[in-house]
Parts: sequence; C-alpha cells; structure tokens
Amino acid sequence: MNTLADLLATFTAHGDRTAFVHRTGVRRLIFSYADLHLLALRMNGWLADRGVGPGDRVLLWGPNSPWWGAAFWGIVARGAVAVPVDFMSGTDRAETIAALTEASLVIQSRDKLDRLVGRPSVLFEELPFLLAEREPLSDVYSPEPDEMAELIYTSGTTGNPKGVILTHRNLIANLLQVDRHIPVVTPEFAFLSLLPLSHMFEQMGGFLTPLFNGASIVYIRTLKPSAILEALGEEDVSAAVAVPRLLQLLRSSIERELAAKGLSWLFERLLAAGSRLPPAWRRLLFFPVRRKFGRSFRLFVSGGAPLDPDLFRFWDAMGFTVVEGYGLTECAPVLTANTMEHQVAGSVGAPLPGVELRLEGGEILVRGENVFHGYYRNGEATSEAFVDGWFRTGDLGELDEAGWLRIKGRSKELIVTGAGVNVYPDEIEAILERTAGVREGCVIGLDRGTGEEVHAVLIPDGSGRPPEEIVAEVNGRLDELHRITSFTVWPEAEFPKTTTMKIRKFQVKERVLQGSAGGGGTGRVDRLAALIASVTGMPTERVTDEAVLATDLGLTSIGRLELVNALELEFRLDLEDSAIGPATRVGELREIIRRRERIEVREHFRPWAAGRGARGVRRFLDAVLHFPLVRRFVSLEVDGLRNLEGIEGPVMFISNHQSYLDHPTIMLALPPPLRYNTATAAWEEFFFRNYRNFAQKLWKRLTYEYASVAFTVFPLPQSRGFRGALRHMGELTDWGMNTLVFPEGERSFDGTLLPFQQGLGIMVRELGVPVVPVRIQGLERVFPRGTAWPRRGPVRVRFGKPLYFGTESPSEIVARAQRAVEELS
Repeated sequence: MNTLADLLATFTAHGDRTAFVHRTGVRRLIFSYADLHLLALRMNGWLADRGVGPGDRVLLWGPNSPWWGAAFWGIVARGAVAVPVDFMSGTDRAETIAALTEASLVIQSRDKLDRLVGRPSVLFEELPFLLAEREPLSDVYSPEPDEMAELIYTSGTTGNPKGVILTHRNLIANLLQVDRHIPVVTPEFAFLSLLPLSHMFEQMGGFLTPLFNGASIVYIRTLKPSAILEALGEEDVSAAVAVPRLLQLLRSSIERELAAKGLSWLFERLLAAGSRLPPAWRRLLFFPVRRKFGRSFRLFVSGGAPLDPDLFRFWDAMGFTVVEGYGLTECAPVLTANTMEHQVAGSVGAPLPGVELRLEGGEILVRGENVFHGYYRNGEATSEAFVDGWFRTGDLGELDEAGWLRIKGRSKELIVTGAGVNVYPDEIEAILERTAGVREGCVIGLDRGTGEEVHAVLIPDGSGRPPEEIVAEVNGRLDELHRITSFTVWPEAEFPKTTTMKIRKFQVKERVLQGSAGGGGTGRVDRLAALIASVTGMPTERVTDEAVLATDLGLTSIGRLELVNALELEFRLDLEDSAIGPATRVGELREIIRRRERIEVREHFRPWAAGRGARGVRRFLDAVLHFPLVRRFVSLEVDGLRNLEGIEGPVMFISNHQSYLDHPTIMLALPPPLRYNTATAAWEEFFFRNYRNFAQKLWKRLTYEYASVAFTVFPLPQSRGFRGALRHMGELTDWGMNTLVFPEGERSFDGTLLPFQQGLGIMVRELGVPVVPVRIQGLERVFPRGTAWPRRGPVRVRFGKPLYFGTESPSEIVARAQRAVEELS
C-alpha cells in the first residue's frame, strides 16, 4: 500500500461491515464500508461535474461526520487535495486559508453561523441529497506516492498559518508505523471520534487507522460530557483518541456525579487503593465507573499536548489503559508513543518504527518517511524548519535511560527569567489546575524590561477563593526561582483555544498586555455576545448582560435551539434548551456557561410503550374499547389510502387539529400495519402543567400513563425546550416507528386551519423522514372545542402523497407542509 487511493480500494472487501455510526443528537445512522465506497465514487463524479480535477484544492470546513469522510474519500478518488480547516476557526482564518490555497471549492456546514461567501461552495448537509442524484464515477485517480494528498494549515504560536504539505507517502508511512507500534486494532474495534478531523492526530489515530483495519468509527454531534458518556456506554466503543483537556473534562464529569451522590470520600480512598492493585483487580474494583464506558472499552490514546502524570494516574488507578503519544502535523503526525504493554507516566514513549530522533540543545529533531518536505509556498519557513535534513520540532525534551522521550514544553513558550532561569509553563499549569479555586489556568512570560517574569492567568471556579491565596498556595509548591510573580483573572468563561483544546497563549498574552497598557481594558471579543447576535440578527452592541433574550433580542423557539447547539459546540458543555426561558437574560446565560452548570430536566418519555408488549395491549384496547366508542359517534370516510402504499421506512404524519377525537379517528383510518407502528405527540403542558389542584394533577397524570400505553402517546412541550422530545422522536424513528404530529399546536374552534408551529421544520429536518399530510373534516362538529360530550356525525380523513424534503430551511418546510394539508380540503 503506497497511497490513500490504495486504501480506498480496500473498502469494498469489508462490504456490509459498519464503517461509520453517526449519532446526530436525534438519530443514529449507520454507514457500511460498501456505502462509504459508493459515496466516495459518487462524490468523485459530483466533483468532476463541478470542474474539480487532480491537484485542485478543496476546503473542508465542518464538524466530524460520515459526510466529512465521504467528501474526503471523494477528494482522494478525484486526485484533488484536501484542505481541512478547524471547524471552530473563525471566518477570517477560513477565508485566509481558502485564499492561500486558491481553493476550487469550499465544503462547509450550516452549523457554522458565519460562512464563507463569494466562492464556489456547498454544505455538508446538502451532500446526502446531491450525491443521491449522481451516478458513481469509478475512474479513480492513481497518484504517485510523492504527490500532495493534504494541505493542512497549523494553528501556529503566532497566529500566522503555515501550510503543511503531506504527501501520500507521508500519510501511508505513518499509518503503517502506528499500526506496527500499537498492533491492537481489529475489525471488531469501534473508535469514538472526539477530536476534529482537521487535526492530524485524530485523522491518523481515529480515522485512517480504523479504516485501514476494517474497524468502525462513531461520530457524535457535540463534545459535551453527557454525549460522550452516552456514546461510550451505548456504542460498545473500544478506543478513543483524546487530548489531555478532554480526559480532564471526563474526569471532572465523573467526580461531579460522585460528589452529587456524596461518594467523593469513598472514591478518593478507592483510587488510592487501586494504584497498588494489579490491573485486573482495578477493573473489578471500579466496575461501577467503568461500565459507563461500555463492556469493550480498551484504551484512550492521548496526544496533542503533554499528559499530566496525575491525570494519567487517575485513569490508570481505575484500570484504564492510557497510551500517550507525541507528534506534529508536519510528521503526519505521530513520532513516539507508549505501547499497550508498557506505559510510563510523564513519558510519550519510544520512537515509532522508521522514525529517527535526536536532541540538539534540548530541542527534538526527527526524520523519517512520515516527515514532510516543506511548507506550501513558504521557502523561508521551510529552510528554518530543517537542519541537515532533520526537522526541528520546536519542542524541548529529554530521553530517559531506556530511550523513551519526555516533553518539557515548546521552545517558544519557555520562560527565561531575569536571573537566567528556565521555567517550563506546563509544569506550573499542572499544579495550577489541581489547586482549589481554579477551573483553568495558563502561564505566560511577560517581559517588563528586565527579563521575563512568570505570569499566571486564572479562570476561577466560582468558589470565591481569592486569587492571591491561590497563587500563594501554588508558589508554596514551587522552587523559589520558578515562582509566579504576577497574575491576571481572565474575564471570560473560556480561554481562546484550538479545537484540540490547546490554549492560544499568544492571544492570551496579547490581551493581557493590552489590558495592562490600556488602563484596564482587555480589548476582548465577547464570544457569547457574538453567537447571540448571529442567531438573533441583532447588532452586537445590543447584546448586553441585562438584555432579555426573548423580548429584547427577539430570540425565537427555533433560535433558542440554534443558540443552544452553537453554545454546546463552542463551549463543550451540557445545556438543555429549557435553560433559556422567556425571562432569561444574557448575564444569566453567561453565568450558566461560566459555572458549566448542567440543567437537569425531568422527562416523561416511556420508551417501553413503543415495545411489542405495550402495542399488544393497545391492539386489545382498540378492539374492545376505543374503536367501538369512536364508531358510536363517528361515521368515517377515508380517502387517499393509495398514497400510503409502498411507503418504506418511517414517516411523519402531520394533521390539522380539531378535537380530542382526532387521534383515535386517524388511527381508525390507518391500515393496521401503520396504525400500530405509529406514536403520537401530545401537548405536554396539558398533562403536566395545566392543572388547578392536586386532584386534577393526579387525574391528568393517570390519564397520561394510560395514554402512553393505550395510544403510544409521548409528550411534546410548547412552553419550554423540546430537544428531549426531538431525541425521543429520533429513537422512535431509529426503531422504525412513524410519528403523528399536530403542528397547529392547539385545536381549531371552527375547523379553520391555524398557522403551523415553526418547530415542525426543525423536527422534519433532524429526523430526515418523508412527511404525509393528513386532513380531518367534520370532527369540529362532532366534538368541537369547548363542549363536554360528542354527538354523532360524518367525518372524513384524507391522506395526501408523501412529501420529501432535502435542502429546504425549516421555515420553507413548514410553509410547504401547511400548503399540502390545506390542499387536502
């Protein structure tokens, strides 16, 4: 195997084996290797139609997903060059890279509120519909090993991006090196993808390596802790590639959960005991924690930044294997790694087969087939990066007696004090983040004219502990020559970071210096205000902490969901859309983000009610009770049943809403195979909020429990966030069930069709199913709103032709759906 095209050719041999699992937050979608190969060939043809040829650059700017993978392999098949860009990068950076590479096409995401304009582009979310219409192009380009495969722009320590040219030879060499050094991946493995595919660490460890071995990859929509733990527990994950800050995030999530149960003291004692036990006993002792990661979980692969030995020991004490490695984008990227058999805290392991490594003045120099040959159109940077054929990594390190490497830090971040003492910021940061009162901290060098001083920048954890006290405690653990001499409290909830959670220290340093030079002003960009402004369309200056999101800034129900999705992507936190109510102010939302509070919402879903047993009970009740009662009052006529013939897979029925008898009447009209495979959304507030006394509350609760089984009903809220209901609908859809929704949101008084709620557009787009319009006529006279008892009369139920949606916006979906129901009259 010499090129990525050779790797693409192997996908057909894996056939129906799962390549990708996509957990969208609503649906769970599966793509086989045969699907992936076919999509790559379709993408090859679609790119050809767009005039993209061998050597052309195609920008990939979107979150991890199977469609990122399909686009990547389509680019490979076309012989073009992939230019991955960090999804969390701003529009300015993406535009800069597009200009530098003269990109022929930009593939971006609708999840990015600000997009590139003025260039040929397409959305990742449009690819499923565009590729479905394109025949596969089997003429796959055969590159030479030394042809450019990818062009990746590093984040850089100064903010000036440099384009790293990675050839097919570089990538395949490193793939084979990694596979020989850690020969553990099998076709039964499942990798959880947590880092951006624009980062070579994830691309090599969590994308190319699994696909090389026929394993599967699980993608999740956001990196919030709950989504990670859910995926780990439900997808039978074997491994995850992570950065230290992500491992710390998971650690904090586990510790918070145990603290909430009052078990912190027991957990700490067990950790101390676990470090002295054999691995098998550790796994048994911590089974209650480990089971959250699934029965097959085997290892974390850590890289991207040095792993704090204390964090390594935390996971190791519970019996988890953490294999730490080291590398750079320029090296495709892995250079050294621990092994499955042997891990050393604080060490990044031994060089991979075929990688040569030496130290010169403490700096790490390397060479090998995986090492690139130069930066794109930047001869000056290329010449500075090499000495006598060896690549200068810019990292400082030391080798132990066994030849294993330890990283001391970046040479550009090394602080040289006025006394000539070398201070490594990473070592102080590790102590800072273990200190009470600190949620996150970083250390930079500030030169005030007499040499650099050690300056700490702190984000407090909200406990109220004075920063002076925090710094004093940290200094008490440091040698006198390495102590912190000044500090700043960061004014935001997060430091500026790369998508691999590295702090952009050059930005932190610039803003600290601006603050000290400008009389206290930080010149900061408020990321929260910018997101709110993008969603609401309001000027940023209107987004003040006192502004009410709904009334002052015009945040709609759809905007609320869009904002929460953006916040989760930006800040990697758990946040339900119910956290934003009608009176929520910007400042209150900012405080939730700062504290990283997880809003717990009590849900009332009954997944078991969709099971075979519950549906059997429903059939019985329909036969002996429900349908005899409906027929007592309804003389039913059904039209359009032929429109339901040949329906494959789940659909969403949408109907006008006239009466409490709407649901049983529609169910009676449906053929039994569809009837008993359909769940109905009901107004949550009717059952759980709109009651006047305890007796009514109890009656409504019993009514809901009965409806759950007797009618397969689930609650759909209107006055609070509906993401929970959307997730439940996604589960039902994944199980092959249809849903019935009344998008008017309330019963009509006279049969006139009311405006559809805009949330319907979000539901249809997220579920990705056809919509069948339904129109009821006559029930407004049989059992009109406001009456206590029905009277007999004629009723007609008409089913329309299924509607199929593609790239339409939610508002366009709603408008078309409403027209379809209106036309059935």
